[in-house]
Amino acid sequence: MPLKLTDEETCHCSSWRGDENLGPGGSIDIWVAFPSPPEDIESMSVTTPVTPDFLDIPVTEAEAPDSAIADAPVAEPRVLDIRAYQDDIEGGTARTDSGDETTILLSSDVLFELNESDLTPEADDVLRQVAEEIDNASASTVEIDGYTDNTGNDRINKPLSEDRAASVEERLRELVTREGLGYEVAGHGSADPVGDNRTDEGREKNRRVTITFAK
Repeated sequence: MPLKLTDEETCHCSSWRGDENLGPGGSIDIWVAFPSPPEDIESMSVTTPVTPDFLDIPVTEAEAPDSAIADAPVAEPRVLDIRAYQDDIEGGTARTDSGDETTILLSSDVLFELNESDLTPEADDVLRQVAEEIDNASASTVEIDGYTDNTGNDRINKPLSEDRAASVEERLRELVTREGLGYEVAGHGSADPVGDNRTDEGREKNRRVTITFAK
């Protein structure tokens, strides 16, 4: 993320409103201060709210900026993990991968019958694949979280999400062959939606069990 000045909420960057009109061949010079990248990084991509993405910008040596820029007091840098997202719509699974963690989202419509917490026969194939990943990972703890859509109310939905998460935990304990793993299990009802509860597609995304573990 761009560096921020310690006494302001704005970035340590040039002032640009973003509404200048440029003709053909025109240009404008802007600058933004970022944390130094690792030494082995040779190129970067830059995104802004008002332009297309700038891809594969070479990282090069340059003259030091003006002292007013270089010596400005800046806040602690924020460096975010890169996360990759994959969605298997037909299989009822999705996943996000960061540098050191994997989260697998399993559709409750595949794992369970309506308003039930007993696993379906189809769930076993999905959970076997998850168990294989856990066996090959370095994780010491597996987090299992159940969620529902907002149909009904959380007096029903929260216990249902807890029971569903517990069912997934029970089966994974049987399938995972690694010893010494800990499991943290929770149900959250309709909290933390990932889809729009006003649509069928969104509610389907929200009915899920997530499994998170270190790579």
